[in-house]
Amino acid sequence: MIYEKFAEITDDRIVAALIGMPKAKFTALTKRFESASLEIDRERVLNGEIKQVKQGGPKGYLDSPEKKLFFILFYLKTYPTFDVLGFHFGLSGGHAHAHVDKLLPVLGRVLSNLNLMPLRQPTDSPEFRQALEKYKHIAIDGVECPCVRPQDDSAQKEHYSGKKKDIR
Repeated sequence: MIYEKFAEITDDRIVAALIGMPKAKFTALTKRFESASLEIDRERVLNGEIKQVKQGGPKGYLDSPEKKLFFILFYLKTYPTFDVLGFHFGLSGGHAHAHVDKLLPVLGRVLSNLNLMPLRQPTDSPEFRQALEKYKHIAIDGVECPCVRPQDDSAQKEHYSGKKKDIR
């Protein structure tokens, strides 16, 4: 389906629009992706999560490391719903979700091994300050989410955000 069309593309601009990187980097990343996937499967066997690494049986549409890597990069670049993702790859929405859950840690392992994983969640205050020193300008995007209002007037005042007139 979609991977076969992708394999024929030679224009790096279109490839980058689909997966966020040129085809040469994609090809280089594929071998590391395959080894990280096997490494994670072996760890799961050692931890007792699975009995053995899958070897035979039906392969499904995502039957190669290239297709799996393309699937997860396409998902992260375009961020479609699981139903749309499944439609493009010949899967149900539930199977698309299951594949994303399985392949995201593999990609994370590859990027961590290559020291390309961005710092997302500092664990303590000094680590957060050190991360802030790298950047001159920071924009914080915050949204106030509404809550279900309690029926009791005193309880409503506790949840008042200050955005509208005082509740009396």
